[in-house]
Amino acid sequence: MKYAIGFTAAIAAVTTGVCVTAKMVKTAKQNNIKKHYFTIEALQSDRPAVIFFISDTHRRLISDTLLAEVRQEKPDVIMIGGDLAEKGVPYARIEENVKCLSRIAPVYFVWGNNDHELHQQKFKEVLHAYDVTTLQNEMAVWDFEGQPIKIGGIDDIRLEKADYEAIRPEFVKDELNILLSHNPDVHHMMSEEEGIDLVLSGHTHGGQIRIGKFGPYEKGRTGQVKGAFFLISNGYGTTKIPMRLGAEPETHLIYLMPLKTR
Repeated sequence: MKYAIGFTAAIAAVTTGVCVTAKMVKTAKQNNIKKHYFTIEALQSDRPAVIFFISDTHRRLISDTLLAEVRQEKPDVIMIGGDLAEKGVPYARIEENVKCLSRIAPVYFVWGNNDHELHQQKFKEVLHAYDVTTLQNEMAVWDFEGQPIKIGGIDDIRLEKADYEAIRPEFVKDELNILLSHNPDVHHMMSEEEGIDLVLSGHTHGGQIRIGKFGPYEKGRTGQVKGAFFLISNGYGTTKIPMRLGAEPETHLIYLMPLKTR
């Protein structure tokens, strides 16, 4: 009788483990788009400026279904928050993702820590072949209906490649400024003096695998820091293992709302 009970318990444990693992794998394959609305006083247009933000793709091929949904929303620009790939990802897959995104709208990209695992010259050739604007401690200007919007992008903080001071002087407080950084620790480098309106980051995967409230990182979220709206994404892909629990994958449609439309 004792052995029968033990055997039954073992079977139940194995079954539960298999079911949980299957759910984690299924969750990691989800295609979620979250919508966010931020009122930006400096925006001069009569309509919202629409950004599609995706981060931490890693090994995933971006779903055709997701791309079709994004295309319907007609974003004005696409911003990639780093970790587009990692060591071992076929360059053909990287190119397919970049090609599909660039067909929707102009693309801006910052490096994440895993992007540095790639052959840098080959990686840059893929990006530049599709006119992706790459930002490594650099500033670019997005012309939105005649209004220049500054996009500052810094290299990876974790690898000590970030040089925020290189772009800090180029922000002008009364203009519309966006800061793109793979690592959300950029919040500690900022000050209100730059007049940054929006900060977009990823890196954390929302912890990727969480047990209840506990995980290696907090879940993705939005909020305000030093006068700017911020968004930290759970990211679209996974690293190490292709599973998620308690931190669903996500991409983002961001609507910058002019003050006059409210």
